[in-house]
Amino acid sequence: MDYKPYSMEWSRRRYLAESIQQYFDTNASLDVILDDIVGILEDNVNHHKSRAERFQEVLDGIKSLPY
Repeated sequence: MDYKPYSMEWSRRRYLAESIQQYFDTNASLDVILDDIVGILEDNVNHHKSRAERFQEVLDGIKSLPY
């Protein structure tokens, strides 16, 4: 894909390409690559779950306020 230089999409693709290249440059095994991908996705899931739980706590607190 050709993205406009320095656009958000262009930067995202560039960073991804550089990261992938690092795995090849260091001869990382497939297990390392897959573990990193899974780990990053799990970290994101955990982060968003904790944020959702915090939002739910606030919402529950608001709902419990007397009118």
